[in-house]
Amino acid sequence: VLLTANTAFLWSFARDPRQLAPIVALLALGFAGVKWMELSKRRAFFSILIGALLLAFFWLKHYTFVPPSLFLPYAYTTIGMSYVFFRILHLIIDAYQDSLPERVDLASYVNYTLNFTSLVSGPIQLYSDYRRAESGAGPPLDASAMGSALRRVIDGFFKVSVVSPVLLFAHGYCVVAVASSTSGGQRTVYAALLLALFPMYLYINFSGYMDFVIGVARFIRLELPENFDRPFSSRGFIELWSRWHITLSNWLKTYVYSPLLLALMHRYPAPKLQPLLGVFAYFVTFFLVGAWHGQTSMFLFFGVLQGLGVSVNKLYQIVMTRRLGRVGYRNLCAEPAYASASRGLTFSYFAVTLLWFWSTWAQLAHLAKTLGPTAAVAAVVLVIVGAAFALSAIYAVESRLSSRTSESAGVARGCLTTAWYTALAVITISVTAVLNAPAPHIVYK
Repeated sequence: VLLTANTAFLWSFARDPRQLAPIVALLALGFAGVKWMELSKRRAFFSILIGALLLAFFWLKHYTFVPPSLFLPYAYTTIGMSYVFFRILHLIIDAYQDSLPERVDLASYVNYTLNFTSLVSGPIQLYSDYRRAESGAGPPLDASAMGSALRRVIDGFFKVSVVSPVLLFAHGYCVVAVASSTSGGQRTVYAALLLALFPMYLYINFSGYMDFVIGVARFIRLELPENFDRPFSSRGFIELWSRWHITLSNWLKTYVYSPLLLALMHRYPAPKLQPLLGVFAYFVTFFLVGAWHGQTSMFLFFGVLQGLGVSVNKLYQIVMTRRLGRVGYRNLCAEPAYASASRGLTFSYFAVTLLWFWSTWAQLAHLAKTLGPTAAVAAVVLVIVGAAFALSAIYAVESRLSSRTSESAGVARGCLTTAWYTALAVITISVTAVLNAPAPHIVYK
């Protein structure tokens, strides 16, 4: 049943079989590679196979360093190809390291790589976790589990269909308002809103989609991993990436950061260098996070900014730990004022890096010229201060509410939860019916 559903879902993105030929060829190469690694652990074969897969991926995804004359002369399906590629690499690497729980059969391979609930935008699930659910070893699908899954579906659909379009509209309005405002103060405020709204839109849009697919997968007894954990509560850029797109950052930490750091430590064994080697490994890993998102120079620069964010954060941690000691630095991080400032800086830096996620060099140049240096700096400062106060207030209220665990509060919370999700469902259905809009846009697709 799952194989039929996955095949039909992939087919829905094509108009004729030829459009599916490239991704099918990538899948075939991946399966052959997995079986090859199960039989042979020779390093040379492994290196050749990984190299071939990387070249095939760069070619099929039209990366800018590949000569255009080499591209296929027709349009084909690339939706989900990045996530399929990550799963294939995971299987091949683990097969080479003899870390898979069992031999991979063809049906499980296809179902794992093309799982329709996570094909378009993830999350990236490990094969052992997928097999546990596929073999029936996962938790039962009882009434409580179905209720939780239904709430995730409602929550996700409300975020993607109602809240996300409002935030995107507000962001677009601010983009226009920055250029049309005559007052310097107005331009500064609109620029600050422009910076702050896009991370909020991206989070609501992407996490809403994750809520939806995690809920849907639960109904067919598949447990997908969580991809978000309150990312804007982060007090540093490294922490942000442990809470944002968790499965992607964990995959890259496992298959890029750790092997690279071990290789560097083996090559340069001096103990004093090891922290700096970690800083470099962080930069390379999270540069790849940015570069993976797109094929243009905008995304390469976005990757540079992500790499700088985590590597400078790591370097700061090293310096502060040496100066204050582990206990002293931990106590400093626990100070409310310091934590609030850290949240504001983390959110604001992430917001600035996302300028290269949604705009072009020409748009950024026009925005910079319109604002001028003073207004641009003032807008960033406004976002830092506003985010520091707003995020601290949000999480303080959340902590206070979660601490009320009495039985009467639990009963009241259950009633409120039922009323809340009923209201969300009614609002979502009503808005969808009234607007008669097409399927909502998923930004990470």
